[in-house]
Amino acid sequence: MKIKLISILTAACMTSSTFACTTILVGSEASSDGSFIIARNADHSSLVNQHWFYHQPQTNEGGEFKSTSNGFTYALPKNSLGFSSFSKAKTNDKSFGSAGFNELGIGMSATETIYNNPKLLKVDPYNEATGINEDSIVNVILPRIHSAKEGVEILGKIIEDKGAAEGFGVAFVDRDGIWYLETGSGHQWMATKIENDKYFVSANQGRLQKIDLNDKDNYLSSPDLVKFAQKNGLYDPDKDNEFNFHKIYSVDDVNDITYNYPRVYELQHLYNDQIKTTLDKPLQFPVFKSPSEKLSVNDVKKGLRDHYQGSSHDPYANSNPKELYRPISVFRAYQSHILQVRPNLPKSIGEVAYIGWGMTDLTPYIAFYQGAEIPAIYKTGVGTKADNISAYWQLRKVQTLTMTNYNEFAPIVKAAYKNFEEKQANLMKDTENQYLELVKTDPKQAQILLNNFEQQVTQQAMATARELENTLFTKLTYNIDETYHFSGA
Repeated sequence: MKIKLISILTAACMTSSTFACTTILVGSEASSDGSFIIARNADHSSLVNQHWFYHQPQTNEGGEFKSTSNGFTYALPKNSLGFSSFSKAKTNDKSFGSAGFNELGIGMSATETIYNNPKLLKVDPYNEATGINEDSIVNVILPRIHSAKEGVEILGKIIEDKGAAEGFGVAFVDRDGIWYLETGSGHQWMATKIENDKYFVSANQGRLQKIDLNDKDNYLSSPDLVKFAQKNGLYDPDKDNEFNFHKIYSVDDVNDITYNYPRVYELQHLYNDQIKTTLDKPLQFPVFKSPSEKLSVNDVKKGLRDHYQGSSHDPYANSNPKELYRPISVFRAYQSHILQVRPNLPKSIGEVAYIGWGMTDLTPYIAFYQGAEIPAIYKTGVGTKADNISAYWQLRKVQTLTMTNYNEFAPIVKAAYKNFEEKQANLMKDTENQYLELVKTDPKQAQILLNNFEQQVTQQAMATARELENTLFTKLTYNIDETYHFSGA
């Protein structure tokens, strides 16, 4: 047996200089339980331990937020709402929140890295020095918004006034629906409200196209979005059939053919079994689509875990570090989140964050109720050095071991985590039924019930990871022993 650690890990991480993410948004009429779902894989480095933080509501007497990655600053709100966030451990919770809910149940995910038209960036470049970027968005926006739409409006105004430091897409969700914003250039942007019967996927590209400037209930944008395109010769209302944000403000180049479009194609064909699109005509991909069957949280997990399995483009099963198609699930993912809003339930259990630490294909999604206390294991450890304490590193060790022999070890890991997630789902159902009855008469005991749920699923998840680590070490030891088992006198 030949040990293939280096080559397989190379395949897992790929070699492109582009990192970034994959986003899935699902409207309430496209979901199986009437919930709104926003989800994203956060891909950058396998050495990024994300911590769960809860920021208490507070009254601010002046002061400002300061980015840790550039010179961006922004005045603190007079009253900051309490909010949860996943932030890089090294930032000590002050920035780099990737997703979370605030105390009003407004959720957001930031950012999907996208790339804007270089022709427009020449005249309206990113403000890399002091513009807003991924480091700041969640921590600035979430403590001050009362609706998903207000989140779009505030972020849009910041882009107009201070500029965007990079190209990005940002998702917002509340009990009324989902909004998605994309940058167009340094100071241009647009956003749309996702129709409830549709889903939307994005893979490091600007995907939005249509905008109706007279329909403020469903579309928002920078005030001179169309005039700016006209002024710079990229839109002529007398010749062009319609204003197309993607064609004007986004990029379609060689990199998109293998790095981005295959992921969109894969997800759309996963969720629509009758779709006829082909990879050689990516501009025909629909932007929004109703699924063939309504989508569950498990369907979203399946999408976020996809790596073209069963095809010649699977880099892991085929041990192919030179695979051109960038998979959705990559080893360098440091966190994946699925934020679910169920309008028919109280916020404490109606807003759920399912979090997967590390490579999505080889990690469990652990459920966190917005109203529960979060165990300390998710708030410890650093990204650059493995430990025996943090949840991140307990899960990451299993993933790293698995990648030494993916075809032998991955089925073992996936089966164990599938069993964990099924038990978790059953426990969630029981917990929610008990909570709804208990909260009517004894709110304190109802709170204890939610806290106990988080402790129980955490213990189960980490026990599963420890057992897997020992199982894989045993098998790997045997394989090495067989490989270097010299015989003879």
